[in-house]
Amino acid sequence: MSLPEPRGRQSDVIYLPGAGHQVVLGTAGTGKTTMAMLRAEHLAAPETRNSGRVLLVTYNNALVTYLRHIQPAAAANITIETYGLFARGYLNSVGKMPYGAIANPELRRHLAGQAIKEIAATYKPGQFFERPVEFFLDEIEWISGMGLQALSDYLAAERVGRGRGAGLNDSQREAIWKIRTAYLKLRSDHGKTYDWWDLPGAVRASLPQDSRPRRYRHVVIDEGQDLAPEAIRSLAATVPADGSVTFFGDYHQLIYGQGVSWRSCGLNIHRVERFSDNYRNTAQIARLAIAMSRMPHMAGDPQDLVEPREPTAAGTLPTLVTCSDPEREIQLIGAQARDYARTGTVAVLARTWADARQACVGLPVRELDPEMRVWDPTPGIWCGAYHSAKGLEFDTVILPFLDAAHMPNPDKVAAFGERDAEAREARLLYVAITRARSDLLLTHRGPLTPLLPTDPALYTRLAV
Repeated sequence: MSLPEPRGRQSDVIYLPGAGHQVVLGTAGTGKTTMAMLRAEHLAAPETRNSGRVLLVTYNNALVTYLRHIQPAAAANITIETYGLFARGYLNSVGKMPYGAIANPELRRHLAGQAIKEIAATYKPGQFFERPVEFFLDEIEWISGMGLQALSDYLAAERVGRGRGAGLNDSQREAIWKIRTAYLKLRSDHGKTYDWWDLPGAVRASLPQDSRPRRYRHVVIDEGQDLAPEAIRSLAATVPADGSVTFFGDYHQLIYGQGVSWRSCGLNIHRVERFSDNYRNTAQIARLAIAMSRMPHMAGDPQDLVEPREPTAAGTLPTLVTCSDPEREIQLIGAQARDYARTGTVAVLARTWADARQACVGLPVRELDPEMRVWDPTPGIWCGAYHSAKGLEFDTVILPFLDAAHMPNPDKVAAFGERDAEAREARLLYVAITRARSDLLLTHRGPLTPLLPTDPALYTRLAV
């Protein structure tokens, strides 16, 4: 298919020099994914100065499928894949990825639980070790993603993303380091060399010993805020000295990453390109997203956050419906999804896959599944969790179950505390809301989630 023509300053980014490091920050709807694809096409074109093979990498499998769909047929020398697939392939090419080397989530959780019990037995009983396993796994992932090699590095590191007043003191960090050490030993005893969060460090450590010509001259990173710093560093080390790395990101939409600025990722940047013009959402949908971005739980490093600018395209206000019972909510979602799908694309998105499937019961849906291989742009209903829609867009988005009891997710509150959970969940909800081009339907039964603005002028309110 043909890609959209660049708008405004987008051409400036597409045709940036084909050497060195570039950072492009933009709010939702500014066309970052389109710019990333056009940038990759330009760098791969034989007539471009310093052209060569391009790796276009992102985090999300569904987004990879979409990117491959919009990739022009004539655009050769472009490989589009997730970072995990790239890292696994590279390590396999240097003989460091034996079969079954990566621990699956169930095994990771089990072994982490064992490690927590093992280390807790060496301390006096206390509430710290009673936290959910997810809390400790998140910290172990953060250590790997930051590329920390020693306890002293961990103690000295600024740990963002824990929320105000929820930081870890030195003795707690020492305990987590011991848990991590015990976990790594247990994992090795089970014949597993890695989990997914270890791969960037392994790639980066292998590259200096790899004397082969670099496979890619250029790397383009879409949704870069969701990759850990060590992943960005490894990608930067993947290209030759005369190659390029172009980073596209939006820190309002950080849902997977380490909560760390690109400035900690080893990129050598002299100027950051910033985009605030929203080409996707109507003014009414964008107004809600802008109000969300200004709420306290969406705060981040002001150097990385781009203030969204309200678009001029007019539409209808987002509809916020209070439902009397679960059956009415499901009926409303089904009826509205079928109606909108007659002429456009509809996404029914929820906080978890279980909730999304419950909301879509009886509907003819396409799932935003990680294993999907084909993108269907024709009118119809898509079903998925918030995170699976990252980087995508639909004519209509329906977001059910926006009760305070569901958002923030109770499991996240238990694992990370209320403030940290609110920050994580708010960014997810922001991503879901900004997927909608023209229509947005929000439903709830009990008290509304505190993650949404309360200004009544932002919604058309109904009760059924």
